[in-house]
Amino acid sequence: MNGVKKIQGSIFFRLMRFFPPLILLCSACHHRAGIPDQPVNRILVVDSEVTEEIKTQTREVKGWWFGARDIYRNPNSGEIFSDILAKRLASDTGSLEAYPRTDFRYYKANKKDRLKKAFPHLGDKAIEVVFSRISYCDFARDLDIDKVIVARLNRCYSTHNRTFHFWTSVIEIEVSILDARTKQAEWTSHIYSRKFFQSSYSAMEKVAREIIHDLKKEYLYRKKEWITESG
Repeated sequence: MNGVKKIQGSIFFRLMRFFPPLILLCSACHHRAGIPDQPVNRILVVDSEVTEEIKTQTREVKGWWFGARDIYRNPNSGEIFSDILAKRLASDTGSLEAYPRTDFRYYKANKKDRLKKAFPHLGDKAIEVVFSRISYCDFARDLDIDKVIVARLNRCYSTHNRTFHFWTSVIEIEVSILDARTKQAEWTSHIYSRKFFQSSYSAMEKVAREIIHDLKKEYLYRKKEWITESG
């Protein structure tokens, strides 16, 4: 038994040391068509992070008397918002090609299956540790993707006033675009939004449109100017 444990341990540490080239060897080759007149960047959309409050406190009551209200939170808000954002990136921008989080999940699952076959002595926990140490930017480069968009929902809930029976949805979010090669943030945005008489999903859609509007104005158009000047 001790000999088996030593062998497993040595394989694990060697895997951790040489995983970057290993992940490239396991991947399929990617090819692009000719360079377009206006550069098109592929962007990886990952699950948005959420606070512990959003994950665990799905319902609570705040206030009293006429101000008493029910508060509802959805622990899946991060996934829902990322799906909405990916759709907006695909439909509302002409220079970003979104790689959605659902495709990214299939990609990671395929990588894990290949690693299990290549290293059958490694358990699921060991493989999860390996993947937890790989950044989104590393995965993006393996997928031949230029950018990564990450988001964190600091607040995301809907409230129902118990006296007047109207709904309000609140969203506070931080969004950043990372360059896959340098791993540096190229654009960031912080948005707080309170929408009256709207569901949380409708509020997310409006916030996503606002993010795309700011992104096009502050990042894509500015980047186009840089490309023109450098050319």
